[in-house]
Amino acid sequence: MQTNQNTAVAVLADNVPMFNGAPIETSMVETIEQLGRDYWSAEDAKIRAEKSLASCDVSLFDLVKGLPYAEFKTVRGLFVNGCRDKGAPTDEAAGKSWERAINRIGTSCGFERPKATSESATRMAAKRAEQAKVFEAKSDGELIEAKADLLAKGDTKSIAQAQAVTKEIERRAKPTLDAEDTARKAVRDKIIARAKELAKAGTADADDRLTRALLALG
Repeated sequence: MQTNQNTAVAVLADNVPMFNGAPIETSMVETIEQLGRDYWSAEDAKIRAEKSLASCDVSLFDLVKGLPYAEFKTVRGLFVNGCRDKGAPTDEAAGKSWERAINRIGTSCGFERPKATSESATRMAAKRAEQAKVFEAKSDGELIEAKADLLAKGDTKSIAQAQAVTKEIERRAKPTLDAEDTARKAVRDKIIARAKELAKAGTADADDRLTRALLALG
């Protein structure tokens, strides 16, 4: 008789869903199933939102790529207005949505924000371009001679012209100076790395090499 009871209990356990060692209650079944529904809805909404964001990002990139700064700011203002229309509580909150969007297309599309330019900066850039045209036909030697002649005159106008020539000489020299500086830093880094390797080795030969290198540098 005892065996039949044990079998009945086993059959009950096999056929009835269990939870914490007891037959699961109807309320718990509904709770878990509702949790599954909520998860599915949330994940489905997330997937659809991500697809929608990706589509919006492509459209935004098409709008802002290549725009000068002033027009870029115009697009931002209209974007903020649209966010406010759809419930953004403040311009600041809408602006953060804009920043997130711009950062995403910077990563996904390689977008670079245009830089702000003032009227004075624009005038200076135009002036530098005009000066470059004046100097482009002259060799480095001719520029050096022209600078010396202007400084020899000594008047205010000549000195100002000499300063412009000096800037052009420095502009031409900059790529070479930058390359030399890069090469110099590369040698320095190699020396430091090698010195660290020898110091780590801790052998008499390594110490001797370090000492000879120090004396050579001195």
